[in-house]
Amino acid sequence: MTAALIAVAVLAGLLAVPVNVDFRCEGIEPLGGQVTIRWLFGAVALRVPLRRASSRSSDSRAQPPAGRAPAIGAARRRRGNAVAILRQAEFRRRVLRLLRDLVAAARFHELRLRLRLGLGDPADTGQLWAFLWPLATAAHNLRNADVRIEPDFIDAAFEFRAAGRLRLIPLQIIALAIGFILSPVSIRAWRRLASRHA
Repeated sequence: MTAALIAVAVLAGLLAVPVNVDFRCEGIEPLGGQVTIRWLFGAVALRVPLRRASSRSSDSRAQPPAGRAPAIGAARRRRGNAVAILRQAEFRRRVLRLLRDLVAAARFHELRLRLRLGLGDPADTGQLWAFLWPLATAAHNLRNADVRIEPDFIDAAFEFRAAGRLRLIPLQIIALAIGFILSPVSIRAWRRLASRHA
């Protein structure tokens, strides 16, 4: 029992040490860029390349891969799930609170972000933008930040570029994530989504 308590205390102490993160990334599928993590005041350094998927041959691009139709159907279901959850006002407020807490916890020394979003349906994009607009407004007020988030009401689009430097405390981020997942609002949202597909 004593050994377990000591192990927990040591782990909590390590997670309380700040982590410095330098990042540069763009795109989603595929994702490209690089993340450099420095921990224990520089004693531990890790560089993680975010490699783009290798380009396919012209023959493979000419013929749709097997299972493409189910993949498209799965993407549409995921989009429908996201829209259904975001329609819940209390869940939207809880997500915005989490995002604000995460931004406050991650002390940005520099941030450059370009994001263009479109769901291919003006109504769905409008609902998504209604959710993102308060976050975009708050991001413009961040110190040392240049943030631009734009909706695309015509086409399905997801253009993403980001670069910056930040410092965070892992224990604080973990606590925020656990609080969000176990909050009554989140649990009710997951249950409603599950009943929707039952």
